[in-house]
Amino acid sequence: MKGRSRRYRIATCLTILAASMAICAAIWFGAPFMVDDPLPAVKARTPVRIWKDRTGRILHYERTYNYEWRFDIPLSDVAPEVVRLMLNTEDSRFYSHGGVDYLAAMRALWQNILSCRIVSGASTISMQVAGMDYAPRRRSFLRKFIQAAKARKMERLHSKDEILEAYFNNIPYGGKLYGIEAAALYYFGMTAKELTVVEASVLCGIPQRPNRYRPDRHPEDVRVRQRRVLDALVRSGRMSRDEADRIFTSERLRYRDFRHPAPFERLGEAKELLFVKDVLATYDAALTARIRRVLARRLAGIADVRDAAAILLDSQTGCVRAYVGTLDFDRKPDGQYDAARGIRSAGSTLKPFIYAEAIAGGIIGPETVLLDAPVRWGSYAPGNYDGSFRGAVTATDALSHSLNTPVIRLLARLGEKRVTEAFAKRGLECPDQVRTNGLALALGSAGYRLVDLVRAYRELAVSTNIADRLVADMLRSRPLPGTDHAVAWKTGTSNNNRDAWCFAFTPDWALGVWFGNKSGARSQRLVGAEIAAPAAAEVFEMLYAGKPGPAWPPAPEGLKGASGFKDIKDLGGPKVSKGGRTTTILSPGPGDYSLKPGERQVTFDLASDPAEVCWFADGTLIGVSPPKRSASFATGRHELLAVPIDPAYPPGRVGFSVGEFTGL
Repeated sequence: MKGRSRRYRIATCLTILAASMAICAAIWFGAPFMVDDPLPAVKARTPVRIWKDRTGRILHYERTYNYEWRFDIPLSDVAPEVVRLMLNTEDSRFYSHGGVDYLAAMRALWQNILSCRIVSGASTISMQVAGMDYAPRRRSFLRKFIQAAKARKMERLHSKDEILEAYFNNIPYGGKLYGIEAAALYYFGMTAKELTVVEASVLCGIPQRPNRYRPDRHPEDVRVRQRRVLDALVRSGRMSRDEADRIFTSERLRYRDFRHPAPFERLGEAKELLFVKDVLATYDAALTARIRRVLARRLAGIADVRDAAAILLDSQTGCVRAYVGTLDFDRKPDGQYDAARGIRSAGSTLKPFIYAEAIAGGIIGPETVLLDAPVRWGSYAPGNYDGSFRGAVTATDALSHSLNTPVIRLLARLGEKRVTEAFAKRGLECPDQVRTNGLALALGSAGYRLVDLVRAYRELAVSTNIADRLVADMLRSRPLPGTDHAVAWKTGTSNNNRDAWCFAFTPDWALGVWFGNKSGARSQRLVGAEIAAPAAAEVFEMLYAGKPGPAWPPAPEGLKGASGFKDIKDLGGPKVSKGGRTTTILSPGPGDYSLKPGERQVTFDLASDPAEVCWFADGTLIGVSPPKRSASFATGRHELLAVPIDPAYPPGRVGFSVGEFTGL
């Protein structure tokens, strides 16, 4: 009876043991189906974001959201020696197991049983990757089991190389360093592809205890760990004892100088890149650095002027090629203020756009004689910078010499509203205070931004508009001192010498330069012609060094010698007599015109007697005949003006209306 009872108990125990083993086996083999694939979460970790200029030069590293340094690289960019040593150190059977190394697990289990605590985890590389998809917790059997299940699932869904690549990009190397590339750059100043077996023997030992084996903090511990890595290679038969001893005793570890930040740490500081993140696709860091040096040289020895800014555009595309928003980003208190986007008094830099509007409105031409003489509107009596007046001067001379009273008279005739609207069309949005500036607007009493002004000048460089082309021609009538190249240019000096400007352009480049103090402090040295113009000339000498000079298009035919135009409102009718001569507009004639079905505009072939005329439609210059010209008009009332090239002939005008199609 006792024997039967004993056999029953043994059978029961065996049954329970078998059932337990079956349940464990079922759980083990079913576990991968109950967990998520960890690799997508691991690979989704944001690496360092790299900012480059148009040449591919790295300008800035933006760290991850938690300030980690992680540079994702393909497995092919890891030196073969690093891969070989890492596999030998961490997981010698990586390419033969399915996520769990059962031999290593049995060994670790036996060691843990003997020690009555966890002393070895037998984690494979796959298990380590699987453990990277969640925050680390205290070591436990449950955590290890889940890790193993995820590793097995990952092995079924991904290749070994894909898993190994994720491992090399995410393993910790102390502090905020993650991945082999970040470790190689930080500790040795080289990429992972450049590492030799000597550096590899150090880096492959760090992940076991990343902060304990940091070469920059614990070099003695690193040497002990390096010895163990080499000994393991010898024991596995992958390296001879002589080779291991030679590496350890004779090969010098090529650490970088830890007294200074790593290059990528220096590039991790935002600096003035904050100013140009939106234009990096076209931005040239080397060209910007050269222009910054030009500005700094011009300020050398000037104690009361501390800052400058410059923007260089490609005239043809309008893209930003160089951008200097500040000379010293680290200077307190205003080094980080972007002067290129700050609103500053524009000085005389707005004058070309007033002249362009006057030309487009038929008021003047390049050779129109203007009066430079004292003028007064109420209490406002502007003068020229040097205090003298030149009397009768051509419009070209008045603009190129930046005379004040002629442009004040033009602004008075055009009207402040028309001029501010013309500025707005060029992207020069006027601040509210402009509405109270009156005629002083012509002399830059309102504030504008360098970034907007240089874009407006760039339009003058490439515009096909006749008025703009004439203004560009007028601005290059005087050579820019300091360069032999045909550069159009305009300087400006704000009231009380607070800002000095120069804008210079060719069909290839458009440059804006500003000198001043961000605090608004004045200086007698802040004169556009004395400090900003020489800097602009030096930049253009640099831009065209060893290259052909700018190729300007020819001036509009016939307009260069025009003596000037009269405003449309001064003309009395379609035929006007001047010394017995008349100008007749032959097409279109006066009257009412109706659109045809489906038309939105009516088009006329323009013709006049004499034939060589400048055509103005509703106050805007639209072309010169010959060659043959045509113009289209929408519904409404229109006025067409023909101004002969020969000043002996008076202008001619015709008025007509265009109506909707009525179906009659």
